[in-house]
Amino acid sequence: MSNKLTGLGSWPWDRWLLLALSCAALCIWQLSPLQIQPYPHNANWFESAALFPKLSLLIVAVGGLFEIYQRRHQSESGESEELDSSAVDIRDAIAMLVAFGIYMLAVPVVGYLVSTLAFLLVGCWLLKFERRTSLLLAFSLSFIMWVIFVQILKVYFGHSWLF
Repeated sequence: MSNKLTGLGSWPWDRWLLLALSCAALCIWQLSPLQIQPYPHNANWFESAALFPKLSLLIVAVGGLFEIYQRRHQSESGESEELDSSAVDIRDAIAMLVAFGIYMLAVPVVGYLVSTLAFLLVGCWLLKFERRTSLLLAFSLSFIMWVIFVQILKVYFGHSWLF
């Protein structure tokens, strides 16, 4: 039992940060109905305004706890499964952020399906995917997400020119 306690005390700072962020996400997840006013208690779970914030907070919390679990046998030899940050091109990251900003502005004007398709095509082009892979991913994902969000969940994306 003392080995487990000393193991907790010897955690690196990043594990403690992950644990704190996961706990904070769970607390905010629990309190999120208090932040959304008026909160419709009689609404279906998929029609609630709290669905997407609660879902994203739950994903953050579970992901943080899973990452802590995955790091339990992290090697001390300096080997890492993380991506090599020296291979990162900051221009690609900025281009993706700009593309996402344009996408956010385009959804209410152009429509969810068309703007999602355009964003995915641009993202695949920026990430240098093959043409066939880009087209397959963009068309299938944009259509599937449109069916899920617009047709099934009835998420309103504003008045737009197209769908």
